[in-house]
Amino acid sequence: MKENTGFFMKVIFAHFLTYMVCGIIAMNIFNYQEWIAEQSNWRSMDDPIFMLFPVFQITRGILYGIVLLLLKDTIVYSKNGVFKLFLIIIILGIFNTPAPSPGSIEGILYLLPDEQPLHIVIGGMMEILIQNFLFCIIVCTKWMEIIKRKKI
Repeated sequence: MKENTGFFMKVIFAHFLTYMVCGIIAMNIFNYQEWIAEQSNWRSMDDPIFMLFPVFQITRGILYGIVLLLLKDTIVYSKNGVFKLFLIIIILGIFNTPAPSPGSIEGILYLLPDEQPLHIVIGGMMEILIQNFLFCIIVCTKWMEIIKRKKI
């Protein structure tokens, strides 16, 4: 139980941390704030809902935690767990999501091409892939074992 609680908390932390760090870096590199301000179907960055992003990202971390507890022993902590988990997340969560999201097969099928600047399209995909890869590294690494080995 203690091990599962620790793992669950690690997943929440890993999601929140990687989301924040990658989001802040990408926002500055790709100038998302200016692009978002020009969009009619995006919330303003000073919208009260947008300001609640920590609550929403912790909630997403909890949802990841629930699912990853089921996969912990068979995938997460298996040989090449980082790559296995990364493939599962990007295939199910990005490219093969059932929602017509940009970058997904359903998005290509159902969404009309928009006129997003190339740096937003490429930057967004790079941000998502890097964030998810870093998330998988943090989640799949047995940090306590590394710390214990260093102390010996």
